[in-house]
This record gives sequence, structure tokens and C-alpha cells, in this order.
Amino acid sequence: MKLTFEVWPNMPWGRLEAAGPAWNSWGDKPLVWCAERIAESGYDGIDVIFPKILEEDYPRFVEEFPAKLRELGLDFGYIGAHSTFVSPRHFDRERGIASFKQAVDAAADLGASSVCTLLGDGYYDPPLNILLSRKDAWAQAVGAVDEVAAYAADKGVNVSIELLQGSIVNRVPLLLRLIEEVGRDNVRATVDTGTFYTTVKPFVGVKEAIRELGDLIDLVHVKDEIGLPSIAQTNHTWMGGGLVDFAEVREALEEIGFTGYCSVEWEGWQVGGNIGVGEPAGLGLADFDRVVVEAKEFLEEFGYSSARDRQAQAGKE
Repeated sequence: MKLTFEVWPNMPWGRLEAAGPAWNSWGDKPLVWCAERIAESGYDGIDVIFPKILEEDYPRFVEEFPAKLRELGLDFGYIGAHSTFVSPRHFDRERGIASFKQAVDAAADLGASSVCTLLGDGYYDPPLNILLSRKDAWAQAVGAVDEVAAYAADKGVNVSIELLQGSIVNRVPLLLRLIEEVGRDNVRATVDTGTFYTTVKPFVGVKEAIRELGDLIDLVHVKDEIGLPSIAQTNHTWMGGGLVDFAEVREALEEIGFTGYCSVEWEGWQVGGNIGVGEPAGLGLADFDRVVVEAKEFLEEFGYSSARDRQAQAGKE
């Protein structure tokens, strides 16, 4: 497996109501600058939330960024493009699908292997079930994933679906059913360790869940999380403060021969109080100079390592 690091823009979802003007210390830095810090810290690659790419001078960025990654020896793992695929408002759904296709274009231009999405705008949280039947929500989810996967297949890009607490796909059997019903070879699964320990584990063991998904998994979001107060309402906490058994996840991934990306996804800087995004204490940690170093140090205690570190160690031996 490879160890990568996810980069966020400020105000990543363009909204103020959940967390105010969410800010992190890399949010206004150019992506080339971020990539240099990630390489210096010994990671194998970079992952980027899509609005961060939109902030760049795109024609020049497309020319410069892939060459810079090659110079640094970094992979471009994935683009995160959380999109509205389920909604009673057809115009929001159409806009979400169009935005996701734009992210697919960027992945093809920049050499990212996948575009990852959760199935926004939810279903159980926020409770769209009040306005939309489950049958209709499921049909919307399948239809949207099929449409974007067909578009991505022509560009050699995977569509990786993230099982998430409040969405219509909040159980492993549902994710497997979605992928089967879409029936396209480029649809993959994203494992989020926080979600798996707060939402999946009450129904099936994490190791068993990872075995069931098997070679469908191409991305793993590595983070810690707690439940507040149910599996639909969870909160991010700094690594070591939550429910995630990082060693168990690593062992499970090794058992299935996982060779994809384990991405450090730190979201606790988006402080939103006791219920919502951010850390449960409402303190956050927005200093990504610390996060990029300390997250890797923490994971190394549980057997995670980057390919470049393993190669360096082999060279010493």
C-alpha cells in the first residue's frame, strides 16, 4: 500500500452554517507548495479536494503540476469531489453530476487515478427521507453513479464511492449492491476508517467488512472518529482519541493484498461544535505543518509506512 496526504481548500464545501469560515494553514497555499511539503515529509503521494484545484490558474496548472509531481516522486492518488447525487431538487442533482464530471476531467488531465465521492446530499442525515422515498433515492444514486462512471471510463478514471453515515449507502451490503447494479468495471469503493468504526462495526466486524469489499477497494481514508450520539452523527478527533483500531485496519488491508492509497484525511480543523464537523472539543487543529508530520509518525507506530520509506530502509540493509 502507499501512504498519501489529502489537501483541502479553505471553506471546502462553500458553506458557512456548519462551521463558520473553515480555515486551515495550507488552505491558501498553491498546490505545488503543498506537494513539496508532502514529499519532504516522506509520503508517496498527494490527494486533493476538488475546489482546491479550481483555485489554481488551470491551464498553467495542468502544464506544471504533473511535471512537478514526477520531479518530487509523488503519485496523484485521487481527487475528492463530494457531489449531490441524491436530492428532491433536480437542478441541484444535475449541477452535482456536472461538477463531478468536471472533477473527472481534471483527474484525466492531471494523472489522478480516481475521483472519490460520497452520495450527497444524504438521505438519513440530512433527512431527505421526509421529501423523497427510499426507492426514488436509490434510483437516483444508481443513475448518477452510472452516468459519471460511464463518463469516467472513457477517460481511464475510476469512480470511488465512499460509504458514509447519513447517505443512502451506509452499509457494506448496500455499497456492494450499488456497485453490482451499476455494473461498470471502473466503480470502486472508498473505505473511511472513521465511518467503519462508528457506522459499519455495529453490524459487521471491520476485518470482515474489508474482506467483503476486497479488490473493489482502491482508496482508504485514514482518520479517527467517535460517535455523537448515534451512527448518523459522528465527529472527527485527532488520531488516537477515537474508536479506530489502526493496527486492525492495516492487518485487514494486508490480508487482502491491498496496493492502493491510504490517505491521511484530517477533517477536525473544520470545527463545528459538539454535534457536527470538527473535533468534539471544538478546538480543531488547523496547523497542517504539524498534521503532515505527526499523522505519519502516529501511523508508523501501528505498522504503516510509505513505499519510499520502505525502499530507503531496504537500501540501508
